[in-house]
Amino acid sequence: MSLYDKYINKLKNQRLADKAVYVVTEDRVSVYGGDASTELMLAAQELKAYCLLFVRPAEPFMTALEEAAKDGEFAPNDSETRTFLHTVPVTDNFAEVPSALKRRKAVFVRRQGIITAAPFGAEQAFIFASSVLFSGFVKFFSDTGEAALLRNPCCTETALKLFDKYIENFHRSDLPELSKDIMRSDESILSAMAQAGRATVELGLVDSFFGNISVCKGKNIYISRTGSSLDELDGEIDVCPTDESACTGLTASSELASHRRIYEITDKRVILHAHPRFSVIMSMICAEKCENRGKCHYACTKKRYVGSSPIVPGEVGNGPRAMVNTLPPAMKDNDSVTVYGHGVFTVSANDFNDALRLLTETETAALKEYQSILLASQTSTRSPL
Repeated sequence: MSLYDKYINKLKNQRLADKAVYVVTEDRVSVYGGDASTELMLAAQELKAYCLLFVRPAEPFMTALEEAAKDGEFAPNDSETRTFLHTVPVTDNFAEVPSALKRRKAVFVRRQGIITAAPFGAEQAFIFASSVLFSGFVKFFSDTGEAALLRNPCCTETALKLFDKYIENFHRSDLPELSKDIMRSDESILSAMAQAGRATVELGLVDSFFGNISVCKGKNIYISRTGSSLDELDGEIDVCPTDESACTGLTASSELASHRRIYEITDKRVILHAHPRFSVIMSMICAEKCENRGKCHYACTKKRYVGSSPIVPGEVGNGPRAMVNTLPPAMKDNDSVTVYGHGVFTVSANDFNDALRLLTETETAALKEYQSILLASQTSTRSPL
Protein backbone atom coordinates (compact mmCIF):
# COMPACT_ATOMS: atom_id res chain seq x y z
CA MET A 1 0.00 0.00 0.00
CA SER A 2 1.31 3.45 -0.90
CA LEU A 3 1.44 6.32 1.60
CA TYR A 4 -1.32 7.99 -0.40
CA ASP A 5 -3.60 4.98 -0.02
CA LYS A 6 -2.72 4.80 3.68
CA TYR A 7 -3.96 8.34 4.39
CA ILE A 8 -6.98 7.99 2.13
CA ASN A 9 -7.95 4.93 4.17
CA LYS A 10 -7.40 6.85 7.42
CA LEU A 11 -9.76 9.60 6.34
CA LYS A 12 -12.41 7.11 5.30
CA ASN A 13 -11.98 4.61 8.15
CA GLN A 14 -12.23 7.42 10.71
CA ARG A 15 -15.44 8.50 8.94
CA LEU A 16 -14.03 11.93 8.21
CA ALA A 17 -14.33 11.84 4.42
CA ASP A 18 -16.63 10.49 1.73
CA LYS A 19 -13.96 11.00 -0.90
CA ALA A 20 -10.22 11.67 -0.85
CA VAL A 21 -8.01 12.06 -3.92
CA TYR A 22 -4.29 12.80 -4.13
CA VAL A 23 -2.78 14.44 -7.22
CA VAL A 24 1.01 14.15 -7.21
CA THR A 25 2.99 16.28 -9.65
CA GLU A 26 6.58 15.15 -9.47
CA ASP A 27 8.23 13.73 -12.61
CA ARG A 28 4.77 12.88 -13.93
CA VAL A 29 1.21 13.41 -12.73
CA SER A 30 -0.18 10.54 -10.61
CA VAL A 31 -3.66 10.27 -9.11
CA TYR A 32 -4.59 8.14 -6.08
CA GLY A 33 -8.01 7.44 -4.57
CA GLY A 34 -10.27 7.78 -7.61
CA ASP A 35 -10.90 10.23 -10.39
CA ALA A 36 -9.63 13.79 -10.10
CA SER A 37 -11.76 16.57 -11.56
CA THR A 38 -10.43 18.71 -14.38
CA GLU A 39 -10.43 21.70 -12.03
CA LEU A 40 -8.30 19.83 -9.49
CA MET A 41 -5.81 18.74 -12.15
CA LEU A 42 -5.50 22.32 -13.43
CA ALA A 43 -4.91 23.60 -9.89
CA ALA A 44 -2.20 20.99 -9.34
CA GLN A 45 -0.46 21.93 -12.59
CA GLU A 46 -0.56 25.65 -11.80
CA LEU A 47 0.81 25.17 -8.28
CA LYS A 48 3.47 22.68 -9.35
CA ALA A 49 2.99 21.28 -5.83
CA TYR A 50 4.49 17.91 -5.08
CA CYS A 51 1.25 16.75 -3.52
CA LEU A 52 -2.31 18.04 -3.72
CA LEU A 53 -5.13 16.46 -1.67
CA PHE A 54 -8.86 16.92 -2.22
CA VAL A 55 -11.20 15.80 0.56
CA ARG A 56 -14.97 15.78 0.45
CA PRO A 57 -15.88 15.71 4.16
CA ALA A 58 -18.40 13.22 5.48
CA GLU A 59 -21.32 14.41 7.58
CA PRO A 60 -21.57 16.09 9.99
CA PHE A 61 -18.28 17.73 8.98
CA MET A 62 -19.35 18.91 5.53
CA THR A 63 -22.38 20.86 6.74
CA ALA A 64 -20.43 22.23 9.72
CA LEU A 65 -17.77 23.51 7.31
CA GLU A 66 -20.39 25.04 5.01
CA GLU A 67 -21.90 26.88 7.98
CA ALA A 68 -18.50 27.98 9.29
CA ALA A 69 -17.65 29.31 5.81
CA LYS A 70 -20.86 31.31 5.28
CA ASP A 71 -19.09 34.63 5.73
CA GLY A 72 -15.91 33.62 3.95
CA GLU A 73 -12.47 32.99 5.43
CA PHE A 74 -12.79 31.74 8.99
CA ALA A 75 -10.52 31.49 12.01
CA PRO A 76 -11.66 29.53 15.08
CA ASN A 77 -9.99 30.38 18.37
CA ASP A 78 -8.91 26.85 19.21
CA SER A 79 -5.21 26.27 19.80
CA GLU A 80 -4.78 24.01 16.78
CA THR A 81 -5.98 26.67 14.35
CA ARG A 82 -4.22 29.58 16.03
CA THR A 83 -0.82 27.87 15.96
CA PHE A 84 -1.10 25.76 12.83
CA LEU A 85 -3.60 27.00 10.22
CA HIS A 86 -4.13 30.65 11.30
CA THR A 87 -7.11 31.07 8.93
CA VAL A 88 -8.95 28.93 6.38
CA PRO A 89 -9.62 30.69 3.03
CA VAL A 90 -13.01 30.04 1.42
CA THR A 91 -13.98 30.20 -2.24
CA ASP A 92 -16.71 29.15 -4.66
CA ASN A 93 -14.38 28.99 -7.61
CA PHE A 94 -11.63 26.43 -8.30
CA ALA A 95 -9.79 29.11 -10.28
CA GLU A 96 -9.04 30.87 -6.97
CA VAL A 97 -7.61 27.75 -5.31
CA PRO A 98 -3.96 28.17 -6.41
CA SER A 99 -3.69 31.75 -5.14
CA ALA A 100 -5.33 30.76 -1.83
CA LEU A 101 -2.92 27.84 -1.39
CA LYS A 102 0.08 30.08 -2.01
CA ARG A 103 -0.71 31.95 1.22
CA ARG A 104 -2.34 29.25 3.36
CA LYS A 105 -2.01 25.50 3.93
CA ALA A 106 -5.56 24.67 2.85
CA VAL A 107 -8.65 26.14 1.22
CA PHE A 108 -12.34 25.23 1.52
CA VAL A 109 -14.32 25.24 -1.72
CA ARG A 110 -18.03 25.62 -0.95
CA ARG A 111 -20.20 22.64 -1.96
CA GLN A 112 -17.04 20.76 -2.94
CA GLY A 113 -14.60 20.18 -0.10
CA ILE A 114 -11.10 20.84 1.22
CA ILE A 115 -7.99 21.18 -0.93
CA THR A 116 -4.47 21.18 0.51
CA ALA A 117 -1.06 21.52 -1.14
CA ALA A 118 1.97 20.05 0.57
CA PRO A 119 5.58 20.17 -0.63
CA PHE A 120 6.55 17.29 1.65
CA GLY A 121 4.05 14.70 0.51
CA ALA A 122 1.11 12.58 1.60
CA GLU A 123 1.48 12.88 5.36
CA GLN A 124 1.70 16.66 5.41
CA ALA A 125 -1.31 17.03 3.10
CA PHE A 126 -3.29 14.68 5.36
CA ILE A 127 -2.39 16.73 8.44
CA PHE A 128 -3.53 19.94 6.76
CA ALA A 129 -6.84 18.40 5.64
CA SER A 130 -7.71 16.78 8.95
CA SER A 131 -6.84 20.03 10.73
CA VAL A 132 -9.37 21.89 8.58
CA LEU A 133 -11.98 19.22 9.35
CA PHE A 134 -11.38 19.81 13.05
CA SER A 135 -11.21 23.59 12.66
CA GLY A 136 -14.48 23.99 10.76
CA PHE A 137 -16.31 21.62 13.10
CA VAL A 138 -15.11 23.51 16.18
CA LYS A 139 -15.88 26.88 14.59
CA PHE A 140 -19.50 26.03 13.79
CA PHE A 141 -20.37 24.30 17.05
CA SER A 142 -18.58 26.76 19.33
CA ASP A 143 -20.13 29.80 17.61
CA THR A 144 -23.61 28.23 17.64
CA GLY A 145 -23.29 27.04 21.24
CA GLU A 146 -22.17 30.43 22.51
CA ALA A 147 -24.95 32.20 20.58
CA ALA A 148 -27.49 29.78 22.09
CA LEU A 149 -26.07 30.37 25.58
CA LEU A 150 -26.39 34.12 25.09
CA ARG A 151 -29.90 33.66 23.61
CA ASN A 152 -28.77 35.26 20.36
CA PRO A 153 -30.22 34.15 17.01
CA CYS A 154 -28.46 31.03 15.77
CA CYS A 155 -29.04 27.89 13.70
CA THR A 156 -29.99 25.66 16.62
CA GLU A 157 -31.97 23.17 14.56
CA THR A 158 -29.07 22.58 12.20
CA ALA A 159 -26.72 22.17 15.14
CA LEU A 160 -29.00 19.64 16.82
CA LYS A 161 -29.30 17.57 13.64
CA LEU A 162 -25.54 17.55 13.17
CA PHE A 163 -25.04 16.83 16.86
CA ASP A 164 -27.30 13.76 16.59
CA LYS A 165 -25.35 12.59 13.55
CA TYR A 166 -22.10 13.05 15.42
CA ILE A 167 -23.34 11.02 18.40
CA GLU A 168 -24.45 8.25 16.06
CA ASN A 169 -21.10 8.05 14.28
CA PHE A 170 -18.52 8.97 16.88
CA HIS A 171 -19.55 8.75 20.52
CA ARG A 172 -18.48 5.53 22.23
CA SER A 173 -18.36 4.66 25.90
CA ASP A 174 -17.25 1.01 25.60
CA LEU A 175 -13.61 1.24 26.60
CA PRO A 176 -11.03 -1.43 25.81
CA GLU A 177 -9.06 -2.92 28.68
CA LEU A 178 -5.50 -1.69 28.34
CA SER A 179 -2.28 -3.27 29.56
CA LYS A 180 -1.57 -3.28 33.27
CA ASP A 181 1.73 -3.67 35.12
CA ILE A 182 3.33 -1.60 32.38
CA MET A 183 6.40 -0.51 34.37
CA ARG A 184 8.21 -3.87 34.16
CA SER A 185 10.58 -2.86 31.37
CA ASP A 186 11.26 -0.38 28.59
CA GLU A 187 9.49 -2.74 26.20
CA SER A 188 6.33 -2.97 28.31
CA ILE A 189 6.17 0.83 28.64
CA LEU A 190 6.59 1.40 24.90
CA SER A 191 4.01 -1.29 24.09
CA ALA A 192 1.50 0.18 26.54
CA MET A 193 1.96 3.68 25.13
CA ALA A 194 1.38 2.46 21.57
CA GLN A 195 -1.71 0.53 22.67
CA ALA A 196 -3.20 3.52 24.54
CA GLY A 197 -2.45 5.84 21.61
CA ARG A 198 -4.28 3.55 19.18
CA ALA A 199 -7.28 3.32 21.53
CA THR A 200 -7.45 7.11 21.82
CA VAL A 201 -7.62 7.51 18.03
CA GLU A 202 -10.07 4.62 17.57
CA LEU A 203 -12.40 6.18 20.13
CA GLY A 204 -12.38 9.44 18.15
CA LEU A 205 -10.76 11.40 20.97
CA VAL A 206 -7.99 12.77 18.80
CA ASP A 207 -7.30 13.03 15.08
CA SER A 208 -4.54 14.24 12.78
CA PHE A 209 -1.12 14.31 14.45
CA PHE A 210 -2.17 16.11 17.62
CA GLY A 211 -2.20 14.97 21.24
CA ASN A 212 0.62 13.36 23.17
CA ILE A 213 1.28 10.63 25.71
CA SER A 214 3.96 9.89 28.30
CA VAL A 215 5.10 7.65 31.13
CA CYS A 216 7.54 8.53 33.90
CA LYS A 217 9.66 5.77 35.42
CA GLY A 218 12.58 6.50 37.69
CA LYS A 219 14.64 9.29 36.19
CA ASN A 220 13.22 9.01 32.67
CA ILE A 221 10.16 10.32 30.85
CA TYR A 222 8.99 8.28 27.87
CA ILE A 223 7.08 10.67 25.60
CA SER A 224 5.68 10.68 22.06
CA ARG A 225 7.67 12.69 19.55
CA THR A 226 6.49 15.98 18.14
CA GLY A 227 4.50 15.41 14.96
CA SER A 228 3.81 11.76 15.75
CA SER A 229 0.39 10.20 15.32
CA LEU A 230 -1.00 8.54 18.42
CA ASP A 231 -2.07 5.47 16.48
CA GLU A 232 1.44 4.99 15.06
CA LEU A 233 3.83 5.32 17.99
CA ASP A 234 6.18 2.43 17.22
CA GLY A 235 9.60 4.06 16.89
CA GLU A 236 8.09 7.47 17.71
CA ILE A 237 8.78 7.66 21.46
CA ASP A 238 11.71 9.49 23.05
CA VAL A 239 13.28 8.73 26.43
CA CYS A 240 14.14 12.01 28.14
CA PRO A 241 16.00 12.27 31.49
CA THR A 242 13.97 14.19 34.03
CA ASP A 243 17.04 16.30 34.88
CA GLU A 244 17.38 17.37 31.22
CA SER A 245 20.91 15.96 31.11
CA ALA A 246 20.49 14.73 27.50
CA CYS A 247 19.23 16.40 24.32
CA THR A 248 16.68 13.72 23.38
CA GLY A 249 13.99 16.22 24.29
CA LEU A 250 14.74 18.11 21.06
CA THR A 251 12.48 15.78 19.09
CA ALA A 252 10.02 15.08 21.91
CA SER A 253 6.54 16.54 22.14
CA SER A 254 6.47 20.31 22.44
CA GLU A 255 4.62 19.79 25.71
CA LEU A 256 7.46 17.87 27.37
CA ALA A 257 7.99 20.74 29.84
CA SER A 258 4.36 20.50 31.03
CA HIS A 259 4.59 16.72 31.38
CA ARG A 260 7.86 17.01 33.33
CA ARG A 261 6.38 19.57 35.72
CA ILE A 262 3.27 17.42 36.32
CA TYR A 263 5.50 14.49 37.27
CA GLU A 264 7.53 16.73 39.58
CA ILE A 265 4.58 17.95 41.63
CA THR A 266 2.25 14.91 41.61
CA ASP A 267 2.55 11.20 42.32
CA LYS A 268 1.12 10.30 38.88
CA ARG A 269 3.23 8.41 36.39
CA VAL A 270 1.07 8.38 33.25
CA ILE A 271 -0.22 11.31 31.14
CA LEU A 272 -2.64 11.16 28.21
CA HIS A 273 -3.48 14.28 26.22
CA ALA A 274 -6.03 14.41 23.39
CA HIS A 275 -8.29 16.90 21.62
CA PRO A 276 -11.84 15.53 22.09
CA ARG A 277 -13.93 17.78 19.88
CA PHE A 278 -16.69 18.79 22.28
CA SER A 279 -14.35 19.17 25.25
CA VAL A 280 -12.46 21.73 23.14
CA ILE A 281 -15.75 23.35 22.09
CA MET A 282 -17.15 23.57 25.63
CA SER A 283 -13.88 25.03 26.94
CA MET A 284 -14.41 27.94 24.53
CA ILE A 285 -18.10 28.64 25.18
CA CYS A 286 -18.66 31.33 27.80
CA ALA A 287 -21.36 33.91 28.50
CA GLU A 288 -19.17 36.05 30.75
CA LYS A 289 -18.54 39.65 29.72
CA CYS A 290 -15.24 40.66 31.25
CA GLU A 291 -12.09 42.62 30.54
CA ASN A 292 -10.31 39.49 29.26
CA ARG A 293 -12.86 38.71 26.55
CA GLY A 294 -10.92 37.81 23.42
CA LYS A 295 -7.84 36.90 25.45
CA CYS A 296 -9.42 33.85 27.06
CA HIS A 297 -6.82 31.37 25.82
CA TYR A 298 -4.13 32.96 27.99
CA ALA A 299 -5.82 35.40 30.39
CA CYS A 300 -9.07 33.79 31.63
CA THR A 301 -9.48 34.06 35.40
CA LYS A 302 -12.98 32.54 35.71
CA LYS A 303 -13.52 29.20 37.39
CA ARG A 304 -15.08 27.05 34.70
CA TYR A 305 -15.38 23.29 34.17
CA VAL A 306 -16.10 20.65 31.55
CA GLY A 307 -17.90 18.15 33.76
CA SER A 308 -15.54 17.90 36.73
CA SER A 309 -12.49 18.87 34.66
CA PRO A 310 -11.37 22.44 35.44
CA ILE A 311 -10.60 24.69 32.47
CA VAL A 312 -7.30 26.59 32.57
CA PRO A 313 -5.78 29.07 30.09
CA GLY A 314 -2.35 28.54 28.60
CA GLU A 315 -0.50 28.91 25.33
CA VAL A 316 1.69 26.40 23.56
CA GLY A 317 5.39 26.80 24.35
CA ASN A 318 7.34 27.82 27.43
CA GLY A 319 6.70 31.56 27.71
CA PRO A 320 5.15 33.40 30.67
CA ARG A 321 1.62 32.74 29.34
CA ALA A 322 2.31 29.08 28.54
CA MET A 323 0.35 26.12 29.89
CA VAL A 324 3.47 24.88 31.65
CA ASN A 325 2.61 27.56 34.23
CA THR A 326 -1.14 26.82 34.48
CA LEU A 327 -1.69 23.13 33.75
CA PRO A 328 0.61 21.39 36.29
CA PRO A 329 -0.69 23.29 39.35
CA ALA A 330 -4.27 22.39 38.35
CA MET A 331 -3.28 18.72 38.11
CA LYS A 332 -2.17 18.61 41.74
CA ASP A 333 -5.81 18.23 42.78
CA ASN A 334 -7.44 16.99 39.56
CA ASP A 335 -6.81 13.92 37.43
CA SER A 336 -8.44 15.60 34.41
CA VAL A 337 -7.76 19.19 33.35
CA THR A 338 -8.92 20.94 30.18
CA VAL A 339 -6.80 23.66 28.59
CA TYR A 340 -8.84 26.38 26.88
CA GLY A 341 -9.25 25.55 23.19
CA HIS A 342 -6.50 22.96 23.40
CA GLY A 343 -7.87 19.73 24.79
CA VAL A 344 -7.86 17.49 27.84
CA PHE A 345 -4.97 16.17 29.92
CA THR A 346 -5.60 13.15 32.14
CA VAL A 347 -3.27 11.35 34.54
CA SER A 348 -3.16 8.09 36.43
CA ALA A 349 -0.78 6.32 38.77
CA ASN A 350 0.18 3.04 37.11
CA ASP A 351 -1.27 2.47 33.62
CA PHE A 352 -3.49 4.11 30.98
CA ASN A 353 -6.85 2.61 31.94
CA ASP A 354 -7.89 5.40 34.32
CA ALA A 355 -6.44 8.10 32.06
CA LEU A 356 -8.46 6.84 29.08
CA ARG A 357 -11.61 6.50 31.20
CA LEU A 358 -11.26 10.06 32.49
CA LEU A 359 -10.72 11.36 28.96
CA THR A 360 -13.91 9.65 27.80
CA GLU A 361 -15.87 10.85 30.84
CA THR A 362 -14.80 14.44 30.24
CA GLU A 363 -15.90 14.26 26.60
CA THR A 364 -19.21 12.65 27.57
CA ALA A 365 -19.83 15.48 30.04
CA ALA A 366 -19.01 18.02 27.32
CA LEU A 367 -21.50 16.41 24.94
CA LYS A 368 -24.26 16.52 27.56
CA GLU A 369 -23.50 20.12 28.48
CA TYR A 370 -23.51 21.19 24.84
CA GLN A 371 -26.80 19.49 24.11
CA SER A 372 -28.34 21.11 27.19
CA ILE A 373 -27.35 24.56 25.94
CA LEU A 374 -29.02 23.98 22.58
CA LEU A 375 -32.16 22.49 24.11
CA ALA A 376 -32.47 25.30 26.65
CA SER A 377 -32.53 27.82 23.80
CA GLN A 378 -35.51 26.09 22.20
CA THR A 379 -39.14 25.91 23.21
CA SER A 380 -39.55 22.38 21.83
CA THR A 381 -38.74 19.32 23.94
CA ARG A 382 -36.28 16.66 22.91
CA SER A 383 -34.97 13.57 24.63
CA PRO A 384 -31.69 14.17 26.50
CA LEU A 385 -28.51 12.38 25.58
